[in-house]
Amino acid sequence: MRGRSGHSNIKMYALITAVCGILAVLAHFLFEAPDMVREYAEETVDNAVQDAVKKEVRAATTRR
Repeated sequence: MRGRSGHSNIKMYALITAVCGILAVLAHFLFEAPDMVREYAEETVDNAVQDAVKKEVRAATTRR
């Protein structure tokens, strides 16, 4: 009987280890995602501002 209980414990430890690993990967993505979204938003805004400035400069130089 004891051998069977020991085998069951190994399966339980393996399951707990796998679940902890999956949770660690999910937590990594959840905590990193806001930074990635912020960087993307800042880059998009910067590009939009640069495009608007270029458009205004072109318009100003063609009016003269």
